[in-house]
Amino acid sequence: MPSKKTTTHPSQRALGLAIRTFREEAGYSQESFARHAGLDRSYYGAVERGVFNLTFESLLRIAAGLNVGLGELCTRADEKARELHREAA
Repeated sequence: MPSKKTTTHPSQRALGLAIRTFREEAGYSQESFARHAGLDRSYYGAVERGVFNLTFESLLRIAAGLNVGLGELCTRADEKARELHREAA
């Protein structure tokens, strides 16, 4: 039987790290932010770990909850992706 191990795409990991950074800067715990954004806590935790490929609706909820624009969120994710790439090299 094939393994059900989940692989995380680097871009999903970078986006999760960017979201985590904004959340921490805003002073939220994972649980309090998930509640604030109207998301399930375990789902939101998986988002930060880069496990899920987000829907656009979830991405909008997260950005609105963090009070940041999508462009700013994407810029931070790009920075995180570059950091991950350097660490892997």
